[in-house]
Amino acid sequence: MAQKTLTDELIGRQILLLAILLIIIGISQYLALRFVLFHSEARSLHQEITVLAPIIHHAMVKHGALNFHSLANLLVTRLESPGVDVIITNRFGLLIASSSPFSTQVVPPLDVTHTYFLWHHHIVVDAPLGSLAHPSGYVWLLAATNSLDRILVRDIELFAFLGFLSLAITGWLGSLSVKHSLVPLKQIRDSTVRIAQGEIGHTTMLKNPPKELGELGDAINVMSLAIKDLLDQEKMLSDQMRRFVADASHELRTPLTALNGFLTLMSEDHLTEEEIQRGFQAMRQEAQRMARLVNQLLTLSRLDTAHETALSMHPISLEEWLNGCMPLIERLTRDHALQIETSPVTVDADKDRLTEMLLNLVENASRYTPQGSTIMIRIKREHPYGLVEVIDDGPGINENDLPHIFDRFFRGDPSRTSKSGGSGLGLSIVQALAHAMNGQVEVFNRTPPEHGAVFVIKLPLSSQESPDHD
Repeated sequence: MAQKTLTDELIGRQILLLAILLIIIGISQYLALRFVLFHSEARSLHQEITVLAPIIHHAMVKHGALNFHSLANLLVTRLESPGVDVIITNRFGLLIASSSPFSTQVVPPLDVTHTYFLWHHHIVVDAPLGSLAHPSGYVWLLAATNSLDRILVRDIELFAFLGFLSLAITGWLGSLSVKHSLVPLKQIRDSTVRIAQGEIGHTTMLKNPPKELGELGDAINVMSLAIKDLLDQEKMLSDQMRRFVADASHELRTPLTALNGFLTLMSEDHLTEEEIQRGFQAMRQEAQRMARLVNQLLTLSRLDTAHETALSMHPISLEEWLNGCMPLIERLTRDHALQIETSPVTVDADKDRLTEMLLNLVENASRYTPQGSTIMIRIKREHPYGLVEVIDDGPGINENDLPHIFDRFFRGDPSRTSKSGGSGLGLSIVQALAHAMNGQVEVFNRTPPEHGAVFVIKLPLSSQESPDHD
């Protein structure tokens, strides 16, 4: 059995509702028309009997019931009209005169409390002759309902014909209307099919849709774009993970290869004592480099998964903290000129991690700038952050490399080896630590004619920071 379409369902419901409405209207019209026709006929009979009853009563009183019998038949013959019968009885209910074929068998009941009543497919109006308390007899006027029934039947037939015609026209026009109204829904269906087939990010612009379909279309467009963003992010993370694993494997393999090579040479026992000592020294350096790389990877892993447990946040006076870091900084910048600019600023941070961030930036500046050049460390306030800036006057950073400078294992110069360029994780750790402390880190080149790079660590000001400093 074929499944019904939404168009068929909506059109069918329209026709069904219209059919129910037409039936209700038809029944109401039939009852109203029947009431009007019957009351109109009864009113006409009532007007006639109002005039006729006193005349009959006067004749019965004047001539007596017995002499009135022949007069009554003559009167009935004179009063009888097409479709209207007359029945006259005395006060005891005995038939005196009649033009109705029913009166030979039974006389209509007497009902003076209602305007009219129905009896044997006739509308009957009755009246006493004389006073109601002492009548001389009774008279009935009977009008057959056949003509009225024919009018009602013709009305029903006409209404049924017009009703079926209305249903047919409604079905045709409703089909056009529903199909036009469902065009946006068809567009939405086609859009979802395309999305399901792999066109992630596909959107559909609907033209003047109904409010509900417009909202549905917008929701599907937002969903499609959101899925595309998620897939793009997933692809980017997947690519980063593959590159990260490859780079980490390469970085770890290099010292391991060196260690294995030295051990192989030493096992052959062809080396002099001096060569063995140099080998041990090189192995120690490679082991330290490998340990440093593993520690950096562990630091990034902890910051990626649960940075809350990796930090201990406290209010820190940047000026006092920098003074405590000076011995470490001077050792890293012994081949450079060092300048310090400070101001009283208090931030919320992890002191040890902040020191690690600063040393990474200072080491990076000293590694990539010429000997004798100047490295400046500046502390200042830029509400709502406290800033730690590391500024050098080296060659700066290639503009194409700036967006990727904090990527893991990224090196601006691909020709650099790990010996000259580090592991490529220092700046990634700086960024991860800054984000973990609810801050951020930025990098940009100095504005010409000055040259060099500027790294800025931004950390939220502490709640203990004096408002007078703002």
